[in-house]
Amino acid sequence: MLYREITECRICGNKNIYQVVELGDMALTGVFPQIDEEVEAGPLTLLKCDDRDGISCGLLQLAHNYQPEKLYGDNYGYRSGLNRSMVAHLQELANQIKSKVDIKSGDLILDIGSNDGTLLSCYGIDGVDLVGIDPTIKKFGMYYQRGAIKIPDFFSSEVFKKEFGDRKAKVVTSIAMFYDLEHPIDFMAQVYEILDDEGVWVLEQSYMPRMIDNVSYDTICHEHLEYYAIRQFSWMVSRIGMKIVDIELNETNGASFKVYLAKKGSKMPGNEKMVRAIIEAEEARNLQEPQTYEDFNKSIMTHREDLLSFLKKIKKEGKTIYGYGASTKGNVILQFAKLSKKDLPAIAEVNEYKYGRKAPGTDIIIRSEAEVKALKPDYLLVLPWHFKDNIIGKEQEYLDAGGHLVFPLPKIEVV
Repeated sequence: MLYREITECRICGNKNIYQVVELGDMALTGVFPQIDEEVEAGPLTLLKCDDRDGISCGLLQLAHNYQPEKLYGDNYGYRSGLNRSMVAHLQELANQIKSKVDIKSGDLILDIGSNDGTLLSCYGIDGVDLVGIDPTIKKFGMYYQRGAIKIPDFFSSEVFKKEFGDRKAKVVTSIAMFYDLEHPIDFMAQVYEILDDEGVWVLEQSYMPRMIDNVSYDTICHEHLEYYAIRQFSWMVSRIGMKIVDIELNETNGASFKVYLAKKGSKMPGNEKMVRAIIEAEEARNLQEPQTYEDFNKSIMTHREDLLSFLKKIKKEGKTIYGYGASTKGNVILQFAKLSKKDLPAIAEVNEYKYGRKAPGTDIIIRSEAEVKALKPDYLLVLPWHFKDNIIGKEQEYLDAGGHLVFPLPKIEVV
């Protein structure tokens, strides 16, 4: 079975969970099938853990768990190393980690959900073991730097110990993957088990309050099971014997938070003052109230109507518009708006693997950027809108020639 419905909150077990957003059934948003290949579909529904009792955690979460093997199989398409903005971001992260952690020869650095090995390649430290654990290594292993240890599997402490015995990791990273977990607290406990007593665990993922601000419903996909504010994250950390050392709110992937964790007994000081300040700011936003999510849902519906009106206007004017950047987030937007190749004849893409494939659920063909630009489209609908600055810089020649870039979120903007 592709998915099953949850009956209680994934982190606190509260059975009082209620629906707040319904995007409908969609073909799996993270896969890019061949033209004649069918894709399984499932619902994208958000539930809220009711925390008005003052006890429960209040997590916003997907109503269903999906089979990981279906999500991260042969048709999985995301690669970190193809996006200059992401490569620069991961290089900055590696530099930051090196400035905070005393990494010595013989230490072990583990990246969970290592994708194509981009982050591991950013450290540039001799004498350390660089380890990636990710099922997609079966597909992307060729891109890892020489000497990196690649484990093509889902992370567990057992998988780690099978390879390294009682060794501990000095640094653990899990970037844009912690919100994909069916059992996040159990995952935390397993990372604790393999983390050095003076080690650091760095996580980064979407920040729920900013997701609401940006109306970025494209963050809601079959992979992302949880949508965290710092309150829920702190709730979990306090229960597994760890502490928050640092928090950074940033604009990565549309708005994320980065957290440094250490064991409670570590010499690294916790930053309770910062945690409390952020949680107080979250509480002031009424994130526990159903009305907040009703308003979010209304904004989502309004955005869809605005997008459809814009596309209708373009067509009426006799202008041409193509997609730009075949992505998981883009697949959510396309399917929610029920677009097809009649609306966007093709999507321009940089990843050669996706050429000749299609966007799931819409049957829109994916072509190379060069092929689409040769058609001189009047507009390009930028699906990975959160890389706006990088894309504007990259596409200056297209803009100078009279083309226009359309960024769909947070609101429709034409450049």
